[in-house]
Amino acid sequence: MFWIVLCEILLMFALFVVAWRVYQAHRPVPSAGAANPTALAPAAGSSLPSPATPSLRPRPAATPAAHPPAGFPIDLGRLNRDQAQLERSEDEVLARVLRAARDYLDTVVLPAVRRAERPNSATSAAAAQSPAAIRKMP
Repeated sequence: MFWIVLCEILLMFALFVVAWRVYQAHRPVPSAGAANPTALAPAAGSSLPSPATPSLRPRPAATPAAHPPAGFPIDLGRLNRDQAQLERSEDEVLARVLRAARDYLDTVVLPAVRRAERPNSATSAAAAQSPAAIRKMP
């Protein structure tokens, strides 16, 4: 039991490492607009004009739904579409499994039960009435 638990823990850590690397590989690179403002500022003795600071006015209500906030690593619209597609696939698989189970019951299990419950014509009338005769039969 100890070795099974140990192997399971190691497997979970390995899966975590794989998931983390996949997440890091698909994470979007931050754009220059999201960089630290002090990194974009020119040196003190530079003759270049400083970049204009973006206005901090509030966004309209429809904009956050269309575009995720800066630095947000997940596209929620795509995630929702993927989740809906996954749920449809799961529903389809479940329906197929239920249909297969029902067909199995109808074609295999119920005929076998009916055959077992049907009185066998090969059994004699005496054996059907006497439990002692059934015990003595080979």
